[in-house]
Amino acid sequence: MYVRLQYSVVVPTYRGQDTIRPLTQQLDQFFCAAGLSYEVIFVNDCGPDHSWCVMQEVQAEFGSERVKIVRLARNFGQHNALICGFSHAQSDFIVTMDEDLQHSPADVGLLLAKQTEGDYDVVYGRYDALQHSGFRNFTSRMLKKLLAIGIPGLHPDFTAFRLIRAAIARYCLDMTNSYTFLDGYLTWITQSVGVVTVGHHERAARQSSYTVGKLIEHSINIFVTFSDLPVRLLSLTSVVVFVLMTTYSLYILARELFLNDLTPGFPNLIIMLGFGVGLLLLGMGILGEYIHRINLKTTRRPNFVERETFVN
Repeated sequence: MYVRLQYSVVVPTYRGQDTIRPLTQQLDQFFCAAGLSYEVIFVNDCGPDHSWCVMQEVQAEFGSERVKIVRLARNFGQHNALICGFSHAQSDFIVTMDEDLQHSPADVGLLLAKQTEGDYDVVYGRYDALQHSGFRNFTSRMLKKLLAIGIPGLHPDFTAFRLIRAAIARYCLDMTNSYTFLDGYLTWITQSVGVVTVGHHERAARQSSYTVGKLIEHSINIFVTFSDLPVRLLSLTSVVVFVLMTTYSLYILARELFLNDLTPGFPNLIIMLGFGVGLLLLGMGILGEYIHRINLKTTRRPNFVERETFVN
């Protein structure tokens, strides 16, 4: 008889050859001690090490029902790898975590307890103290603040350590966008979000694949793809410039007609430049608004999400 699993743990891997096995062992200890049914889904994102070989060994050790492994054709990025894992999950809830042991498997219990407490669709593990370099911590905080301004609905405590209701996570499978940002998708889907404080440990065995440059690039892509703030700023600026240039052009025209004290040719130049630049910027603002709406349409953002359904 088929028994539905309670939890799926989706782990994107890039350079995890030294941490995949201990991570699996710790997850197994936690879920077995708690008496919970689970599966671990490793998604190999084509890193440069021997993660795939280790994943195969771990699957043989724990069994294919307990450990699933997926190998992507090329490097698609962490968030795409997570969504790939969602497509293979067969449980009621999905836990996402990194493979480098900075997220403790024991802290999964905190996510589970918080979800039960408020029946949340998403629970984020907020770190008590980041175990990165001081500069990396500073840039991470600044980039998060910028994203909070650009995407007001984005939860300020979003992290890679999450618990997601599987029914909610599956809506992400239907979204196609120029850039994938899982937490942006979740913002579009639900506002039922909880937060619990968890530990953040020293990275095991290797340095992070996310350099400061990559973090900045990642944030810029998110900002451009998910935020309408750049378009809104362009539209507002274009309207303001158009009004100012038009007003000044009318002033020059009136002065030429009634006072005629300007250098010959100056009024014509100002009027042409004023109206020309104003109309050009206004057109750019309007075009930006259309492009933004096209982006929303091609994203296949869901028109509605049913959290619970009771029908006869």
